[in-house]
Amino acid sequence: MTKLSKQDKIDIYNKWKYYGISCNQLAKEYNIKNNSNISYLVRLIDKYSLRVLEVPYTKYSVEFKEAAIKRALSGKELVDLISLDLALPNSGMLHNWIRKYKEDGYNVINHKKGKPSSNGQERSNNSQASRTTSQAKKRELETYYTNRIYKKIRCLSGRKAQKPEAQELASAVTELRRELHVTVDFILETINSNPDLPHLSRSNYYYTINKIDKDEKNRDIMQRIKDIFEEHKHRYGYRRITAQLRREGLKINHKKVKTLND
Repeated sequence: MTKLSKQDKIDIYNKWKYYGISCNQLAKEYNIKNNSNISYLVRLIDKYSLRVLEVPYTKYSVEFKEAAIKRALSGKELVDLISLDLALPNSGMLHNWIRKYKEDGYNVINHKKGKPSSNGQERSNNSQASRTTSQAKKRELETYYTNRIYKKIRCLSGRKAQKPEAQELASAVTELRRELHVTVDFILETINSNPDLPHLSRSNYYYTINKIDKDEKNRDIMQRIKDIFEEHKHRYGYRRITAQLRREGLKINHKKVKTLND
């Protein structure tokens, strides 16, 4: 991946702001694999002006990192929006802090860069007492995650007398995954271990999510198929609907129309 210079960043922002070039196009032009990095960059400059590029390298304190991480783990704000609010230089920084926070036993540790000193690897602050504290924090956080998962799934069941459908349950799992930054397996194991909650297998989750994604991508086409069907008073089958869509300039296979119309 190309490392962007200050001038590159200015050019990217100007192309996005004044010429309407999309973040996806800019990512390709500057050989950036993830266009979300470009999206974050232009939003950062748009919020704080080009002066934000003049800010020197900042070494963030443990207290600053811990406050940011707790905001993210509360689930009340999106990580990228927190990063923008704190004017962090890139979108991945807070995600890395969260990952290291979990790896270090739910403690914030400022790791020193470079090779260990000649005296051997420096002793960390994780003494027996701190390890005990870390384990307590981990249990406390897992309890919070479990209660949050239970509450979310119970709300689904409480909306109506019957159990929620797989699609609704899968969407809730995805929302919890983004909110809590935990694995799908953790969420599903938590749900499936409670006999009072509707269960969802891992395979069924991914099948349902893929179907939701497919339906979302084809939403406009599906709506047009329904409109044509209604306009012609239910007399058009999938072949005639396909012909109509092609007349409207849409390149589509009759098999796909049949699948979407089922």
